[in-house]
Amino acid sequence: MSRLLEIMKSHPLTLIVNLPKNDVEMAKAACDAGADALVISHSENDKEIINSVLVPVGLDLPRNKAKELVPLLASDFDFMNFYPEMLEYNINPGKAKIVVLDESYSLDKLMTVSKEKIDAINAAIIPVRQTGKDLVVGDLQNYIAMAMSSNLPVIVPTQRSIKISEVSIIWDTGARGLLLTEVVLGASLKSMVKAIKEYRIAIDDISVDEDSITAS
Repeated sequence: MSRLLEIMKSHPLTLIVNLPKNDVEMAKAACDAGADALVISHSENDKEIINSVLVPVGLDLPRNKAKELVPLLASDFDFMNFYPEMLEYNINPGKAKIVVLDESYSLDKLMTVSKEKIDAINAAIIPVRQTGKDLVVGDLQNYIAMAMSSNLPVIVPTQRSIKISEVSIIWDTGARGLLLTEVVLGASLKSMVKAIKEYRIAIDDISVDEDSITAS
């Protein structure tokens, strides 16, 4: 089984980091700061990044290059993000398949893809024009609907500027993963590390609270 899927099963909320750039130093720093998993785009140093960290690393498949990148999935990537139309490609069955649902998302589309052999959903449903704006109630309602209707782990990317204080609210929707993007990470090593550490603390607090509830 994919290591990412194992982590999502055993953690209340999994912290995934989409690296601002494919850089070994940045990958190591992200892990040291508390990332449970990394997502990278394809570059010449994919293998070096994968070998430099202990956490699972996933590949982000862009729509315009998906077909030519599919053969790479036989490599050491643990999982991949891809769009529904890419389901027709022969994606390595040993990798975790995370389908990206974009702003054209609907419950009908969700039910269609959830019938396919996929492992999780990347809830990238925020319109591009709203990237970086504050989280709204409608977003939370959509995340809840996706988690309940699909019966699959839902990963929420920070398309919105999700605040540290809102991490527990994301967890309350039933989401199993939080994917940090450049919206909250910034582009520099320093800003990325600072953000990851802050989100790590917020997620660890959820774990403590959940343990307290279980014990009582």
